[in-house]
Amino acid sequence: MIRSRRVEGAAVLAVLTLALSGCVRLGVEVDLKPDNAAASGMVLAVEDRYLDQTGQSPADVIDTLTQGQEDPAQDALRTEDFTQGGYTGTRYVYPEVGIGKVGARVGWPIEVVRKGDDYLVSGVLDLTEQGLGGRGGASLDNLSVTVDITFPGKVKTSNGTVDGNTVRWEPPVGETVEISARGSAIGPTEKKDAAAATGATEVVAMPVVPEWIVLVLGLSGLVIFLLIGVIVWQAMLRVRDRDRRPADGAPPYPQQQVPPPVAPQPVPQQYGAVPAHPQEHVTPQDPNRPPSFPPGF
Repeated sequence: MIRSRRVEGAAVLAVLTLALSGCVRLGVEVDLKPDNAAASGMVLAVEDRYLDQTGQSPADVIDTLTQGQEDPAQDALRTEDFTQGGYTGTRYVYPEVGIGKVGARVGWPIEVVRKGDDYLVSGVLDLTEQGLGGRGGASLDNLSVTVDITFPGKVKTSNGTVDGNTVRWEPPVGETVEISARGSAIGPTEKKDAAAATGATEVVAMPVVPEWIVLVLGLSGLVIFLLIGVIVWQAMLRVRDRDRRPADGAPPYPQQQVPPPVAPQPVPQQYGAVPAHPQEHVTPQDPNRPPSFPPGF
């Protein structure tokens, strides 16, 4: 027996059992995976108000709901306690299947196909009396249905309510509702792996620097440039002074004052001597020669 009978049977029995006294929630959950697979689950929960009125436990009510039907836990990997939105019950988690078998797994004609890096979800949920087994319309008011489909990545379009990567539909019971959604089939981990494999680098957007910070940095750079110029100038002066010193490093000697040239003094002439012509060569007198008379002869 396919799972669609199990879901419809549980819903119909729940409506019949609690038609006049309480409400039951039927939830369908689909978790799409990046590798063209999907995990699914089903929730059967009873309104807390009804449990308080009757004093029954959720397990007792669910056993009553599924009496005469195939046990929803038969093919489940595990069961979990469910408490949400004023309802308490059980979540049945089933094994993964290919995305082409999602509709058969959840019991409704929901189709999932992959197009490139996206998953496309579509389907028609028949929640009329005929779709739920041809039971009385009055009992349908006590049933609430939710359908949750989670994508690996961002949801791009849908006609449901988006919460993160999950799209939820809460179709009104008694109507036929069309659902559609499109979301990324690649999760964050797969995107990082793909980027690493192709050598792609992540582009980091640099923060915008305020204009006043740019002005301050520009003035600071100008001051630093001027300081460097002063340091270089002083260093050049020191090198020049060092080159003027002697090799031993002693300071240079002060320049000595050169006395002005002294005019030559005229040579005293002996008495009676004839001054020599400037161009003539004067033979010096012999000191041993006796003096002549008159002098000069």
